[in-house]
Amino acid sequence: MKSWVRTILYFLAVILITASVTAGVTVTLLNQKREDVVVLSAEEYAEISDLLFLDEMMDRLQNDSFQEPPAREALLDAAARGIVAALDDPYAAYYTAEEYEDYLSNINGQYNGIGILVGQPDAEGAPVLDVYDDTPAAEAGVLPGDVIVAVDGESIGGMLLDEVAAAIDREVGESVALTLKRAEETLELEVTCATLNLTRVTSALFNQYTGYIRISMFTGNCATEFKEAIKDLTDRGMRSLVIDLRNNPGGSLSDVVSIADALLGEGTIVSVRGRLEADGDVYRSNAKGVKVPLAIIVNENSASASEILAAAVQDFEAGAIVGMQTYGKGVVQTTKQVEGNRAWLKLTTDAYYTPNGENIDGKGVTPDIEIDLPEELKGLAIDQIPQDDDAQLWAALDYVRTLADEAD
Repeated sequence: MKSWVRTILYFLAVILITASVTAGVTVTLLNQKREDVVVLSAEEYAEISDLLFLDEMMDRLQNDSFQEPPAREALLDAAARGIVAALDDPYAAYYTAEEYEDYLSNINGQYNGIGILVGQPDAEGAPVLDVYDDTPAAEAGVLPGDVIVAVDGESIGGMLLDEVAAAIDREVGESVALTLKRAEETLELEVTCATLNLTRVTSALFNQYTGYIRISMFTGNCATEFKEAIKDLTDRGMRSLVIDLRNNPGGSLSDVVSIADALLGEGTIVSVRGRLEADGDVYRSNAKGVKVPLAIIVNENSASASEILAAAVQDFEAGAIVGMQTYGKGVVQTTKQVEGNRAWLKLTTDAYYTPNGENIDGKGVTPDIEIDLPEELKGLAIDQIPQDDDAQLWAALDYVRTLADEAD
């Protein structure tokens, strides 16, 4: 046995011996100068044996493999990913320190990438929900409605959303090869990454009094951008408001709570509960809110934080939900650092519950006014849908305008 392993086991034993022992195992641990005998429980001894098993596995791979093995650090990373995969948690992920930096950059609005918004992947691949203007993806010919099926020749079917983003985004100047499905056609595109600054909130005033705010994702500076949009529209005489969450895959819990707080009156926005009853948190709004008729537009790609906002508005009876049944992601992920190698672990730690106490995981939010887009428009980015043909937008506008007119 290696001397460093003996040393680790010795100090582990010293720590563990303080535990109460029922069924004991006598273990002799040797270091270079003395012999110590300690008594461990069977469970404690098994935990130490597990560490030896992992160490032996890596030794065998590095010493006996015909192929040149990866470095020990890479083997540990692979083992960590395998442990996470055993959870059967579709949203869990393990990040190296470098991967976590890329992940943070991606959600903070400025990142190195190609300029696309990707929806929740399935077994085939990941749908492209939007292609931002003046970005490498737009210049290379990627279109909303395309489905990414492979990156650099490797299938992405069944990956997590974060894993797809990590596979695509590179350093500035590096290229990525995308395999896309477009209807019955398969395309191969090479796209070069660049530094991008993305705005998550856009707004407009229709017919001089109906406000419109689209939130593409709850990341970056979206909460600040949203509040600035509300102030601007209010100053310009807004009498009703439509918020468009179509194709919004979610984002930060704190951001959506901040936005909901700006919209709603006093009460619970969302409750978050862990595996144990005592693990819960309740997020509340104050007594202000936006005092105009409100509608939220959603579709089948509105997920997670989008559903928190839609469900809160619905349960508060603060406005109407318009569109189609949402995606149905009612769980929350927490990211914590693994001190041993400065890596990061993201796990599903909680489920969230609407103000009325419902968890919508696997079900989604049911619209108050259900209306779909024509089939030929479904693959388009939201800002590319001709306004005259956008049945969901018109249903929302008609709803809030009717209420505003009745209030006069």
